[in-house]
Amino acid sequence: MSKISVAIVGLGRAGWGLHLQPMLKHGGFDIVVVADPLEERRREAEALTGCRSFTTINELLQNSPATLVVVATPSATHYQDALRVLKSGRHCLLEKPIAMNARDADELVALAQQLNLRLFVNHAHLHRKEFHHLKGVIESGILGPIFHIRTFWGNYARRWDWQTLKKNGGGQLNNTCPHALSMVLPLLDSPVTNVYADLQHIKDAGDAEDHVHLMLKTAHGVTADVVVSSAMALGGPRWLICGKYGTLSSDGKMSRVRYYDPAKAPEMSLLDEAAPGRQYSKEQLPWEEREIEVASAAVSSFHENVFDVLTADATQVVTPESAAEVVRVSGLAQKAAQN
Repeated sequence: MSKISVAIVGLGRAGWGLHLQPMLKHGGFDIVVVADPLEERRREAEALTGCRSFTTINELLQNSPATLVVVATPSATHYQDALRVLKSGRHCLLEKPIAMNARDADELVALAQQLNLRLFVNHAHLHRKEFHHLKGVIESGILGPIFHIRTFWGNYARRWDWQTLKKNGGGQLNNTCPHALSMVLPLLDSPVTNVYADLQHIKDAGDAEDHVHLMLKTAHGVTADVVVSSAMALGGPRWLICGKYGTLSSDGKMSRVRYYDPAKAPEMSLLDEAAPGRQYSKEQLPWEEREIEVASAAVSSFHENVFDVLTADATQVVTPESAAEVVRVSGLAQKAAQN
Protein backbone atom coordinates (compact mmCIF):
# COMPACT_ATOMS: atom_id res chain seq x y z
CA MET A 1 0.00 0.00 0.00
CA SER A 2 1.51 3.33 -1.07
CA LYS A 3 1.59 5.92 1.67
CA ILE A 4 0.49 9.54 1.55
CA SER A 5 3.07 11.96 2.94
CA VAL A 6 1.44 14.19 5.56
CA ALA A 7 2.26 17.41 7.38
CA ILE A 8 0.27 18.42 10.47
CA VAL A 9 -0.02 22.04 11.58
CA GLY A 10 -1.15 22.24 15.21
CA LEU A 11 -0.68 19.44 17.73
CA GLY A 12 -3.44 20.27 20.19
CA ARG A 13 -6.60 18.26 20.87
CA ALA A 14 -7.59 18.07 17.19
CA GLY A 15 -4.20 17.78 15.54
CA TRP A 16 -3.00 15.09 17.93
CA GLY A 17 -6.14 13.17 18.86
CA LEU A 18 -8.37 13.61 15.80
CA HIS A 19 -5.71 13.36 13.07
CA LEU A 20 -2.18 12.23 14.01
CA GLN A 21 -3.28 9.18 16.00
CA PRO A 22 -5.99 7.97 13.57
CA MET A 23 -3.61 8.42 10.64
CA LEU A 24 -0.93 6.35 12.36
CA LYS A 25 -3.49 3.66 13.12
CA HIS A 26 -4.68 3.62 9.49
CA GLY A 27 -1.19 2.88 8.22
CA GLY A 28 -1.59 4.59 4.87
CA PHE A 29 -0.25 7.95 5.97
CA ASP A 30 3.39 8.86 6.49
CA ILE A 31 3.64 11.83 8.87
CA VAL A 32 6.85 13.48 7.70
CA VAL A 33 6.65 16.93 9.31
CA VAL A 34 4.70 18.84 11.96
CA ALA A 35 4.47 22.42 13.19
CA ASP A 36 3.52 23.71 16.61
CA PRO A 37 4.70 26.66 18.73
CA LEU A 38 5.19 24.42 21.79
CA GLU A 39 8.52 22.59 21.86
CA GLU A 40 7.30 19.73 24.06
CA ARG A 41 4.57 18.90 21.52
CA ARG A 42 7.05 18.95 18.65
CA ARG A 43 9.44 16.65 20.50
CA GLU A 44 6.62 14.23 21.32
CA ALA A 45 5.65 14.02 17.64
CA GLU A 46 9.28 13.54 16.58
CA ALA A 47 9.73 10.69 19.04
CA LEU A 48 6.52 8.97 17.96
CA THR A 49 6.76 9.34 14.18
CA GLY A 50 10.36 10.22 13.33
CA CYS A 51 9.14 13.38 11.62
CA ARG A 52 10.80 16.78 11.34
CA SER A 53 9.23 19.72 13.16
CA PHE A 54 8.94 23.48 12.84
CA THR A 55 7.44 26.32 14.84
CA THR A 56 5.26 27.92 12.16
CA ILE A 57 3.19 26.90 9.16
CA ASN A 58 5.31 29.03 6.85
CA GLU A 59 8.49 27.18 7.86
CA LEU A 60 6.71 23.87 7.37
CA LEU A 61 5.46 24.72 3.89
CA GLN A 62 8.88 25.98 2.79
CA ASN A 63 10.66 22.82 3.96
CA SER A 64 8.09 20.04 3.60
CA PRO A 65 7.73 17.36 0.89
CA ALA A 66 4.24 16.46 2.14
CA THR A 67 1.42 16.22 -0.40
CA LEU A 68 -1.36 16.54 2.24
CA VAL A 69 -1.31 19.20 4.96
CA VAL A 70 -3.58 18.90 8.00
CA VAL A 71 -4.60 22.29 9.41
CA ALA A 72 -5.60 21.94 13.06
CA THR A 73 -4.98 25.49 14.20
CA PRO A 74 -7.43 27.73 16.14
CA SER A 75 -10.70 28.35 14.27
CA ALA A 76 -10.01 32.02 13.59
CA THR A 77 -6.94 31.17 11.44
CA HIS A 78 -8.42 28.29 9.42
CA TYR A 79 -9.06 30.40 6.31
CA GLN A 80 -5.60 31.99 6.24
CA ASP A 81 -3.80 28.73 6.95
CA ALA A 82 -5.79 26.73 4.38
CA LEU A 83 -5.16 29.49 1.83
CA ARG A 84 -1.40 29.12 2.39
CA VAL A 85 -1.60 25.36 1.99
CA LEU A 86 -3.59 25.43 -1.25
CA LYS A 87 -1.41 28.14 -2.77
CA SER A 88 1.63 25.99 -1.99
CA GLY A 89 0.17 23.27 -4.23
CA ARG A 90 -0.80 20.78 -1.52
CA HIS A 91 -4.05 19.05 -0.72
CA CYS A 92 -5.54 20.38 2.53
CA LEU A 93 -7.33 18.61 5.36
CA LEU A 94 -8.91 21.33 7.44
CA GLU A 95 -10.50 21.20 10.87
CA LYS A 96 -14.02 22.63 11.08
CA PRO A 97 -15.23 25.25 10.60
CA ILE A 98 -13.82 25.75 7.11
CA ALA A 99 -13.79 29.53 7.71
CA MET A 100 -15.33 32.25 9.85
CA ASN A 101 -17.64 33.57 7.12
CA ALA A 102 -19.26 32.40 3.88
CA ARG A 103 -17.14 34.63 1.64
CA ASP A 104 -13.88 33.09 2.85
CA ALA A 105 -15.36 29.58 2.75
CA ASP A 106 -16.48 30.02 -0.85
CA GLU A 107 -13.05 31.36 -1.79
CA LEU A 108 -11.32 28.26 -0.44
CA VAL A 109 -13.74 25.97 -2.27
CA ALA A 110 -13.22 27.84 -5.54
CA LEU A 111 -9.43 27.95 -5.15
CA ALA A 112 -9.19 24.20 -4.54
CA GLN A 113 -11.25 23.57 -7.67
CA GLN A 114 -9.16 26.01 -9.69
CA LEU A 115 -5.90 24.37 -8.62
CA ASN A 116 -7.30 20.83 -8.97
CA LEU A 117 -6.53 20.14 -5.31
CA ARG A 118 -8.55 18.30 -2.70
CA LEU A 119 -9.99 20.22 0.25
CA PHE A 120 -11.20 17.98 3.07
CA VAL A 121 -13.08 19.38 6.09
CA ASN A 122 -13.46 17.31 9.25
CA HIS A 123 -17.24 16.95 9.38
CA ALA A 124 -16.69 13.35 10.44
CA HIS A 125 -20.27 12.96 11.72
CA LEU A 126 -21.32 12.40 8.10
CA HIS A 127 -19.42 9.10 8.33
CA ARG A 128 -21.17 7.96 11.49
CA LYS A 129 -23.89 5.32 11.66
CA GLU A 130 -26.26 7.76 13.42
CA PHE A 131 -26.45 10.02 10.35
CA HIS A 132 -26.89 7.15 7.90
CA HIS A 133 -29.59 5.61 10.09
CA LEU A 134 -31.63 8.82 10.11
CA LYS A 135 -31.09 9.34 6.39
CA GLY A 136 -32.20 5.77 5.71
CA VAL A 137 -35.43 6.10 7.72
CA ILE A 138 -36.31 9.33 5.92
CA GLU A 139 -35.55 7.82 2.50
CA SER A 140 -37.63 4.73 3.30
CA GLY A 141 -40.72 6.96 3.16
CA ILE A 142 -42.48 5.45 6.19
CA LEU A 143 -42.72 8.86 7.87
CA GLY A 144 -44.04 10.54 4.75
CA PRO A 145 -42.84 13.99 3.66
CA ILE A 146 -40.74 15.51 6.46
CA PHE A 147 -41.94 18.85 7.83
CA HIS A 148 -39.85 19.27 11.00
CA ILE A 149 -36.58 18.05 12.50
CA ARG A 150 -35.46 18.70 16.05
CA THR A 151 -32.05 17.85 17.48
CA PHE A 152 -30.71 18.39 20.99
CA TRP A 153 -26.99 18.36 21.74
CA GLY A 154 -26.89 19.27 25.40
CA ASN A 155 -24.85 18.74 28.53
CA TYR A 156 -23.51 20.84 31.37
CA ALA A 157 -19.79 21.50 31.49
CA ARG A 158 -17.90 24.68 32.36
CA ARG A 159 -14.93 25.64 30.18
CA TRP A 160 -12.09 28.16 30.51
CA ASP A 161 -9.85 27.36 27.51
CA TRP A 162 -9.14 29.32 24.29
CA GLN A 163 -12.36 28.12 22.69
CA THR A 164 -14.39 30.24 25.11
CA LEU A 165 -13.02 33.46 23.56
CA LYS A 166 -14.61 35.23 20.58
CA LYS A 167 -11.24 36.53 19.36
CA ASN A 168 -10.14 32.93 18.74
CA GLY A 169 -13.31 32.01 16.86
CA GLY A 170 -14.53 30.18 19.95
CA GLY A 171 -18.04 29.47 21.16
CA GLN A 172 -20.56 26.73 20.51
CA LEU A 173 -21.60 28.11 17.11
CA ASN A 174 -18.10 27.40 15.73
CA ASN A 175 -17.18 24.49 17.99
CA THR A 176 -19.94 21.88 18.36
CA CYS A 177 -22.73 23.38 16.29
CA PRO A 178 -20.98 22.66 12.94
CA HIS A 179 -21.25 18.94 13.75
CA ALA A 180 -24.99 19.23 14.33
CA LEU A 181 -25.54 21.39 11.24
CA SER A 182 -23.42 19.09 9.08
CA MET A 183 -25.97 16.35 9.83
CA VAL A 184 -29.17 18.42 9.83
CA LEU A 185 -28.66 20.29 6.56
CA PRO A 186 -28.38 17.17 4.34
CA LEU A 187 -31.58 15.79 5.95
CA LEU A 188 -33.56 18.85 4.88
CA ASP A 189 -35.25 19.02 1.49
CA SER A 190 -33.86 22.35 0.27
CA PRO A 191 -31.46 25.16 1.27
CA VAL A 192 -32.07 27.13 4.46
CA THR A 193 -33.50 30.58 3.74
CA ASN A 194 -34.57 31.85 7.17
CA VAL A 195 -32.88 31.59 10.55
CA TYR A 196 -33.88 32.53 14.09
CA ALA A 197 -30.99 32.42 16.52
CA ASP A 198 -30.47 32.81 20.24
CA LEU A 199 -26.79 32.83 21.25
CA GLN A 200 -26.16 33.17 24.97
CA HIS A 201 -23.09 33.25 27.19
CA ILE A 202 -24.20 31.52 30.40
CA LYS A 203 -21.30 30.22 32.48
CA ASP A 204 -17.98 29.76 30.63
CA ALA A 205 -14.92 31.82 31.55
CA GLY A 206 -14.56 33.58 28.20
CA ASP A 207 -16.96 35.86 26.31
CA ALA A 208 -18.19 33.45 23.57
CA GLU A 209 -21.61 31.81 23.58
CA ASP A 210 -22.01 28.45 25.33
CA HIS A 211 -25.72 28.07 24.46
CA VAL A 212 -27.04 28.03 20.87
CA HIS A 213 -30.68 27.72 19.82
CA LEU A 214 -31.42 27.87 16.10
CA MET A 215 -34.70 27.64 14.21
CA LEU A 216 -34.12 27.03 10.51
CA LYS A 217 -36.61 27.17 7.65
CA THR A 218 -35.93 25.91 4.14
CA ALA A 219 -37.06 27.21 0.79
CA HIS A 220 -39.77 24.51 0.78
CA GLY A 221 -41.00 25.37 4.28
CA VAL A 222 -39.45 22.51 6.27
CA THR A 223 -38.22 23.61 9.71
CA ALA A 224 -35.42 22.44 11.98
CA ASP A 225 -34.99 23.21 15.66
CA VAL A 226 -31.33 22.91 16.71
CA VAL A 227 -30.14 23.23 20.31
CA VAL A 228 -26.41 22.93 21.02
CA SER A 229 -25.60 23.85 24.59
CA SER A 230 -23.12 23.08 27.34
CA ALA A 231 -25.37 24.86 29.84
CA MET A 232 -28.25 22.36 30.03
CA ALA A 233 -27.98 19.63 32.67
CA LEU A 234 -31.08 17.79 31.43
CA GLY A 235 -32.72 17.54 28.04
CA GLY A 236 -34.89 15.60 25.64
CA PRO A 237 -34.17 13.04 22.91
CA ARG A 238 -31.22 13.55 20.60
CA TRP A 239 -33.41 13.50 17.48
CA LEU A 240 -37.06 14.01 16.62
CA ILE A 241 -38.02 13.74 12.95
CA CYS A 242 -41.64 14.52 12.09
CA GLY A 243 -43.31 13.45 8.86
CA LYS A 244 -46.83 13.61 7.48
CA TYR A 245 -47.52 9.99 8.47
CA GLY A 246 -45.34 9.46 11.53
CA THR A 247 -42.48 10.44 13.82
CA LEU A 248 -39.06 9.13 14.77
CA SER A 249 -37.55 9.66 18.22
CA SER A 250 -33.93 8.62 18.76
CA ASP A 251 -31.17 8.82 21.34
CA GLY A 252 -28.60 8.07 18.63
CA LYS A 253 -28.41 4.39 19.60
CA MET A 254 -32.01 3.21 19.39
CA SER A 255 -34.90 4.79 17.48
CA ARG A 256 -38.60 4.49 18.09
CA VAL A 257 -40.88 5.11 15.12
CA ARG A 258 -44.68 5.48 15.08
CA TYR A 259 -46.28 5.70 11.67
CA TYR A 260 -49.19 4.54 9.53
CA ASP A 261 -49.76 3.60 5.92
CA PRO A 262 -51.97 6.34 4.40
CA ALA A 263 -53.43 3.78 1.97
CA LYS A 264 -54.92 1.92 4.96
CA ALA A 265 -56.32 5.02 6.71
CA PRO A 266 -60.05 5.89 6.56
CA GLU A 267 -60.97 8.55 4.03
CA MET A 268 -61.72 12.00 5.41
CA SER A 269 -64.74 14.00 4.29
CA LEU A 270 -64.50 17.69 5.18
CA LEU A 271 -67.34 18.84 7.43
CA ASP A 272 -67.96 22.61 7.38
CA GLU A 273 -70.84 22.73 9.85
CA ALA A 274 -71.58 22.23 13.53
CA ALA A 275 -69.53 19.36 14.99
CA PRO A 276 -71.69 16.32 15.81
CA GLY A 277 -72.27 16.06 19.55
CA ARG A 278 -70.01 19.09 20.05
CA GLN A 279 -67.04 16.71 19.90
CA TYR A 280 -63.70 16.76 18.15
CA SER A 281 -63.30 14.42 15.17
CA LYS A 282 -62.22 10.92 16.19
CA GLU A 283 -60.90 7.97 14.22
CA GLN A 284 -58.77 4.87 14.60
CA LEU A 285 -55.66 5.15 12.48
CA PRO A 286 -53.70 1.97 11.65
CA TRP A 287 -50.68 2.94 13.72
CA GLU A 288 -47.56 0.81 13.67
CA GLU A 289 -44.79 1.13 16.23
CA ARG A 290 -41.35 -0.40 16.31
CA GLU A 291 -37.87 0.12 17.63
CA ILE A 292 -34.90 0.19 15.26
CA GLU A 293 -31.34 -0.21 16.48
CA VAL A 294 -28.89 2.30 15.05
CA ALA A 295 -26.77 -0.35 13.39
CA SER A 296 -23.37 0.04 11.80
CA ALA A 297 -23.47 1.51 8.30
CA ALA A 298 -21.39 0.34 5.36
CA VAL A 299 -19.36 3.55 5.25
CA SER A 300 -15.68 4.21 5.71
CA SER A 301 -14.19 6.42 8.40
CA PHE A 302 -13.25 10.02 7.63
CA HIS A 303 -9.52 9.30 7.24
CA GLU A 304 -10.17 6.12 5.25
CA ASN A 305 -12.17 8.22 2.83
CA VAL A 306 -9.37 10.82 2.62
CA PHE A 307 -6.92 8.03 1.76
CA ASP A 308 -9.25 6.44 -0.81
CA VAL A 309 -9.97 9.78 -2.48
CA LEU A 310 -6.27 10.60 -2.87
CA THR A 311 -5.12 7.12 -3.92
CA ALA A 312 -8.11 5.61 -5.74
CA ASP A 313 -10.19 8.63 -6.79
CA ALA A 314 -13.06 7.54 -4.52
CA THR A 315 -16.09 9.74 -3.96
CA GLN A 316 -15.44 12.38 -1.31
CA VAL A 317 -18.06 11.97 1.44
CA VAL A 318 -17.65 15.39 3.08
CA THR A 319 -17.58 17.87 0.22
CA PRO A 320 -16.07 21.32 0.73
CA GLU A 321 -19.35 22.74 -0.60
CA SER A 322 -21.27 21.11 2.26
CA ALA A 323 -18.78 22.55 4.77
CA ALA A 324 -19.20 26.00 3.22
CA GLU A 325 -22.98 25.64 3.53
CA VAL A 326 -22.59 25.03 7.28
CA VAL A 327 -20.66 28.30 7.52
CA ARG A 328 -23.29 30.15 5.45
CA VAL A 329 -26.07 29.03 7.79
CA SER A 330 -23.93 29.86 10.84
CA GLY A 331 -23.44 33.35 9.40
CA LEU A 332 -27.20 33.74 9.04
CA ALA A 333 -27.49 32.69 12.68
CA GLN A 334 -24.95 35.30 13.83
CA LYS A 335 -26.79 38.01 11.90
CA ALA A 336 -30.16 36.91 13.26
CA ALA A 337 -28.85 36.90 16.84
CA GLN A 338 -27.49 40.44 16.43
CA ASN A 339 -30.86 41.65 15.14
